[in-house]
Amino acid sequence: MLRALLLLLAFLSGPPAFPAGDAGLAVDDAWVREAPPGAMTLAGYLVLRNHSDQKQVLTGASSPDFASIMMHRTEQVDGMARMTHQQTVVIPPGAEVRFAPNGYHLMLMNPKHPLRSGDTLRIRLEFDPGGVREIEFPVRTDAPGG
Repeated sequence: MLRALLLLLAFLSGPPAFPAGDAGLAVDDAWVREAPPGAMTLAGYLVLRNHSDQKQVLTGASSPDFASIMMHRTEQVDGMARMTHQQTVVIPPGAEVRFAPNGYHLMLMNPKHPLRSGDTLRIRLEFDPGGVREIEFPVRTDAPGG
């Protein structure tokens, strides 16, 4: 009886809250593009969705599988593609930011071991004020659904 009452109260209280440290931030469709053997950089992609009422700021990323990770954005300038380093990436309240080919991406520098399609690696994303999220990134030859 007590269990049924607790379930009813949980149902009536509305949708479940985000887990502690989540800060209303969802990370979806994470993946890393497979690179040719010996490549010194790979690219990581994901979608960041901010379900909170305050902006979230991606301030950095790291992984034990790479010497360093930087955030970049590919932009068209005078008809030429140019990659620019991003110190931070802002995810406005109720919005999403896509890290995708020809846009924002994680530049994964100097892999510590070969990575092939089918492998999975972990990348630590740091947010202000959302804290830290450890995300699994499968290595693929093309985008999910591609």
